Amino acid sequence: MFVMLICCGLSSSAQRQLSFNSFNEIFSYADGHSGVFKNANQEAILAKYQTLAAKLSIWNLKSDANFSATDNTKLATTFIPAEIFGGQAGTFKKVIFGQQFVTNLNITPQIDILNLYAIAKIRLSKVNEGLTRYNNLITKKNLYENLAGTYFNILSYKWEIAITENSLLNADTLTEIMQNKLSEGVARSQDVNDALANKLATKDKLQQLQIQLDVQYTTLKLLCDIDIDTRINIDGTKYPEQQFDSLLNANGNLEEQQQDLQKQYQQADLNASKKWLSPTVTLFSSFAFQQNTSNRLFDNSQWFASNYVGIRITLPLVPDVTKWVAVKNARINVIIADDNLQHARLQNRVNNIQLQLDYQKAFSSYRLALQIEALKKDSYRKNLNIYKEGILSATDLLNSLNEWLNNSLNTASQFAACAYAKAKININNSVK
Repeated sequence: MFVMLICCGLSSSAQRQLSFNSFNEIFSYADGHSGVFKNANQEAILAKYQTLAAKLSIWNLKSDANFSATDNTKLATTFIPAEIFGGQAGTFKKVIFGQQFVTNLNITPQIDILNLYAIAKIRLSKVNEGLTRYNNLITKKNLYENLAGTYFNILSYKWEIAITENSLLNADTLTEIMQNKLSEGVARSQDVNDALANKLATKDKLQQLQIQLDVQYTTLKLLCDIDIDTRINIDGTKYPEQQFDSLLNANGNLEEQQQDLQKQYQQADLNASKKWLSPTVTLFSSFAFQQNTSNRLFDNSQWFASNYVGIRITLPLVPDVTKWVAVKNARINVIIADDNLQHARLQNRVNNIQLQLDYQKAFSSYRLALQIEALKKDSYRKNLNIYKEGILSATDLLNSLNEWLNNSLNTASQFAACAYAKAKININNSVK
């Protein structure tokens, strides 16, 4: 039992850890676990059910069955002219009609042969189904962008933490060098204090980066609906040098397609609203069975049947005000939808251009940051040698170290921004 408990504990611990090697793996995980996608799937199912209901509604099939068993404890008295029975004219005779026990079964099926409004509603439901799909795609694209942004933020902080840890080692080395110079009497105590303060500041920056990394991990768990106690590991200890993809063009058009379907939806709604004035042809019928007896309910008395079948045409002569207003509103909605479609087409072009410009800008900033980092690194190493020779001041050496650190952090940040800008283009192009 003790061994089984240990195995269960190890299994439970293993289930609380997830590893991702790329943002595509995160996308795949989110597809199956994110509450946003689960709700989107349910909305798509609801839209399909609405289309199915609209198809069945064109027949408007109804069939009610009414059953009654009545015990007439006291039958009603009816007065009829007495002359029917040979009595004096102008007088009436009391007569009791009917039997005490009456049982009725009535089945009244009906079906619409022609219902133009219901037929128009099918088109409306089908367009709504497509519109729901594009709404879900836009939601998916936005979630993917948030996931990609969080993923590259995590990588950026991990790279920055590694850079800061390396800078902390350099700060330790400088502190040791200055302490040795102080022991030799060739350095001031202020220089050692500045080196220690710089080291503490670097430690503070390191712990801030670690907290920001934890925040990003928490955000990722929220986006993917991962349990808060689950440990997440993302591979990315060192960022590779990135090359600009000149063939990458943004061509996303989800918003335009969404507005195009929105216009189709409003047009279908207008067409359906106009059908309120169309006639409806209905086939109706009735199948009735009745038993009358003075003995008891459900005895062996005969059942009598009566049936009829007919066609009914319903045509509104005076239109309902609310229906008339609905047509007017539908026409206005079509105009609004067309304006939104034109704006969405322009907005899509602007968005695609903006995505490419953001990518170009981010890559240029990254390349410049990479060159500046290399120059600051070279300057620090040369300044360290000069300081050891006693030519450079400790303050200038510490400033040189901090400039190298800050520019290294900027390079990591710019690389993540460039990778995210490229990922956004791929997401906009692929989610369709």
